[in-house]
Amino acid sequence: MDALQAFLPPAKGYLPYYMLVTSILAIGNSMQNYLTLHYSRRLYNGQFVPNSSLPAKTPTFNPDDSTQKFIPASAASNSKEARTQDQVTPLAARLFGTYTIISSIVRIYASYNIHVAPIYNITMWTYVVALAHFGSECFVYKTARFAGPVVLTFLFASLGIAWMTSQYSFYVEA
Repeated sequence: MDALQAFLPPAKGYLPYYMLVTSILAIGNSMQNYLTLHYSRRLYNGQFVPNSSLPAKTPTFNPDDSTQKFIPASAASNSKEARTQDQVTPLAARLFGTYTIISSIVRIYASYNIHVAPIYNITMWTYVVALAHFGSECFVYKTARFAGPVVLTFLFASLGIAWMTSQYSFYVEA
């Protein structure tokens, strides 16, 4: 146990351990994003069709450049006619993996330097960004269902935000 203790964050309390554990889990998630689309497809639901309500191409507008280019097949009136597409692509998975590994690095660094205010603040923002991303994908863009792995992400991010907000003065040295 002493050998393991040498690698753990030296700070008092459990928050540094929480950040370290969530980082290790996130590193695993990042690696799988580079290896397979299987797990990402569990997060981001379903099939999408071209958005037929977009205006036609003009010199100032190209529907192919629109962030509303696709809509959930379930919401489209022409979903039976159009060929559905999966929005989880190899590129999207690698981008998500890259973002996740960067967040992990920040959280690992913070778990060992939790007393430094700018590091603490940046780390809290990694949880805010994760919560905002999954919240927007669930409730705005409708590309994810609020179930299974997404609920866990909400739980980890919300717990991180609440814990870090409430314990700021305990950990951060003035």
